[in-house]
Amino acid sequence: MRPGIFRHGFAFAVLALLSLFTTRPASAQSANIPREVVTNVIQNIIQNVRDQIQHRRVIAPPGTLRFSGEESDFDRRDPFASRGVSNPFGALAYAKAPALAAPPPAAWLYGANLVGSGDRAQATGVEVSVATVTGAVDVTKIGIFTATDALTFIGTGSHSWSHSFANGGVTADGSIPSTSGTLSYINGGFSADFTALASWTHTTTNLAVGASGDGSGMAYTWNGQYRFDFPYTVWIEPTVGVTYSESYTANFGSKTGDSTEFHGGTRAGFETKWLGFTVQPSISGQYYRIVDSSGAGVIGGTVPVATAIGTYGYRGSGKINVLWTPQLSSFLEVHGSSITVPSSPAVNSLGTSIVGTQAGLRYTW
Repeated sequence: MRPGIFRHGFAFAVLALLSLFTTRPASAQSANIPREVVTNVIQNIIQNVRDQIQHRRVIAPPGTLRFSGEESDFDRRDPFASRGVSNPFGALAYAKAPALAAPPPAAWLYGANLVGSGDRAQATGVEVSVATVTGAVDVTKIGIFTATDALTFIGTGSHSWSHSFANGGVTADGSIPSTSGTLSYINGGFSADFTALASWTHTTTNLAVGASGDGSGMAYTWNGQYRFDFPYTVWIEPTVGVTYSESYTANFGSKTGDSTEFHGGTRAGFETKWLGFTVQPSISGQYYRIVDSSGAGVIGGTVPVATAIGTYGYRGSGKINVLWTPQLSSFLEVHGSSITVPSSPAVNSLGTSIVGTQAGLRYTW
């Protein structure tokens, strides 16, 4: 019986850690790797759109001409002097025409994005690997309440594959498709966004531990941030937000738990040139905490997980974005995070570390 108990204990540990990335029990919904991948994709798109607006990377349509009487338009030369003819306008005190306003940027922007990521999580005796592919499209309307503010819609489709291994040979595999929709409003340095994400999970294991491992979930995230620009293209952007998550049985059948997460942090970066290309390095750091939760998540359909208010952790990343042309850009990111579930009579203190990379391409028109 002792080997059987030992083996079932590892099975529980495997599925408990896997649930952090799949069915999302209420005590650990903030550790959902597929959701964090999509969140990173969305925030990268929002930053790119804002850069296009603020730094005037939107190109005016071809054929647009501008005329004014500014000296720079005439290269400060007297067109009559070159022919030895006196200036007939001098005696008339000729007044130069005022410069015309620059043509407004394009009213609409469109973007297509493809992102791949890989993550690895470790806890005592358990390892989980997650690979994710995400596609996204975004549409931006410039000029909502002012000439320079913008409203962006972002739609994503994503699929994650997870594999976990625990001491004792217990393994589990998960398949997690998801989809999301985001609305983002940008006005100068201020931006706010709201995202609704739905996900489905199918889990299989080499050890029978109850019924089907299917589950589903919803997550609603609001973020607000303000970007401060400094000399030498340096910028700092504090951000704050909240995520409300719900976990369900398969296909949103019965609700099994929910939680509320508050998070806050800062992003910072600058812009430079390298071999004629625009390079944008940036870093970010964030603290998050579960402030409310109820119910119990379900692992493998039957194994309950106690909820724990007070789960907290840190997220950090470093990213390099390169603009190859005004339309094509790519980025490479490394990131890491931690999860700490406080000790309680039902659950011992659980510490998990996650590291990963993400790379993507973006094309705009």
